[in-house]
Amino acid sequence: MNTKQSPPQQPSLLLVPICIVRCPQCSHAFSFTCENLNTIIPCPSCKRKFFYIDGFLNHYRRHPGIFIDQVHPIPIAPGFTIGGEIQIIPNEIQAVYYGVTYNRPPQLFFLNDQNLPARDLLVENLYVAAVSISTDNFILLSRILDPGREIPECRVRWLSIGEIGVHEKPIWISILQNAADLILKEEERAALVMLQTALDFFLDSNLEQLNLDYRDVKTAARRWKISDRRARIRLLERHYGSFPRRLTTKLIDLAEQRNRIVHGRITRPEARDFSGAEAFELILDTITSINDLKYAYFQREDVEPDGKK
Repeated sequence: MNTKQSPPQQPSLLLVPICIVRCPQCSHAFSFTCENLNTIIPCPSCKRKFFYIDGFLNHYRRHPGIFIDQVHPIPIAPGFTIGGEIQIIPNEIQAVYYGVTYNRPPQLFFLNDQNLPARDLLVENLYVAAVSISTDNFILLSRILDPGREIPECRVRWLSIGEIGVHEKPIWISILQNAADLILKEEERAALVMLQTALDFFLDSNLEQLNLDYRDVKTAARRWKISDRRARIRLLERHYGSFPRRLTTKLIDLAEQRNRIVHGRITRPEARDFSGAEAFELILDTITSINDLKYAYFQREDVEPDGKK
C-alpha cells in the first residue's frame, strides 16, 4: 500500500449551523448563538425573555433522541454539520479538512449509494474508512480489495457534526453531554448514574435562581422525609406549580436502578429498568417540563428570568 499522504481536500457539500432556539413561551423558532449559554435573550416575536439553553433544548424537545442518535447525534450546544465530497485515490491515505475547528473530534460518517449514513464504505472494489478523526480534519484510508479488477474513478460524500465555538456552559449541560457520549459508547450503567447527576445539577441551578441552596434542600428533605432530589423538585413546585405526575414514578424507578448500580441495594424489586436511551429521554423530558412550569410562571406573574417586572 502507498502510505504517501495526498494533498488536503476541502469540503464542498454543505455547512449548516446548529444554533436554533425556540421561545419557551410562544414557540417562535429562530437562529441565535452566544458565548454564555445562560445568557438571557429576547424573543423577536413575543418579546418575552428566556435563557438561551432553555430555548435550545425546547427546540429539540419533541426529538430528544437526536442527541444520542447512533449515526449522527447533534451536540447539546451550538455546533455545525459540515459535509464534503472527496475524490478517492486508491491505496493512499488522504487528509480531509472540515474548514472549521471543532471543540473536540466530531461524529463522522459517509453516505452510501442509497444516501444512507455509514461509518465506513465498501464501494467499487474499494474499502474506505477514516483511520483518524481530529478537531480540524480526518485521515481517510482506501484499500483495493481485488488488484486484478479495474478500479474506476470513485467519489465519496462525508458528513461531520459537532460542537464549535467558545461557550460558557452550565455544569449540568456538560454532565448531560458526557452522559450522551457514554450512551453512544454503549456504557449504559455509567450513563444512568451520570444522567441523574445532571438532573441534580439542573435542579440546583433553578433553585439558585430562587435564592435557595443546598442547606434549604437538606432542611426540606428532613422535614418532608423524602430524598434530596424529591425535595429539590418539591421546592420548585412550591414556587412554579405542580410537577407532572406522569414523570414522578419513572424518576423513582430510575433512582432505584441507580442505587442498585452504585450501592448494590434493592429496596423496590418491582421497579422497572431503563435503557440508557430511555433514561436520557426521561431526564430531558423532566428538564423541559420544569422549564414549562418556570416560563408559565414568568408569564403569569409578568416577570422576566432575571426577576424584573
